[in-house]
Amino acid sequence: MTTPKESCIMKKKTMQVLFVLLFIAGIIVGYLLPGDFRSMAQKPLQANIFDVPKRLGQLDIDANYFKYTILAETETGSVELLRVDDKIPTHIHPKENHFVYIYKGRAKGTVGDVTAEVGPGQLVAIPAGVPHSLERIGDTPVEIILFSTPPFVQKDIVWVEKK
Repeated sequence: MTTPKESCIMKKKTMQVLFVLLFIAGIIVGYLLPGDFRSMAQKPLQANIFDVPKRLGQLDIDANYFKYTILAETETGSVELLRVDDKIPTHIHPKENHFVYIYKGRAKGTVGDVTAEVGPGQLVAIPAGVPHSLERIGDTPVEIILFSTPPFVQKDIVWVEKK
């Protein structure tokens, strides 16, 4: 019989393994796509170097619960910088897989049935269609690098919970 603490640790480790496997699967699928398909993108990726701290100071799109800017976008994916000052309520992205890299700040994140505290240097994988939320812990805003495939589309967010 496992204790509640052991059960929580097992769930956390299971989710960590799942996140890593989804990330690896995304890389493999992207690599296996035929070259002709990748070259059909209307928005080809341009070589660039991004100054993340500077760009986080220049967020230019105000969404309901966060501010963001698009760093790069192609037909198959996008990279955005986000700042969460309080909370992003539970919502779903029906078509987008998200990889959320916590750059700065701490938050309580929930993905499906898993809730964990996350902080700088951690990566959270969110499969398309899975409800998720993020709530800041402490006084420091949560700054995020978001990798989406296909590209992030703000109007496609389905809000399950409102603030």
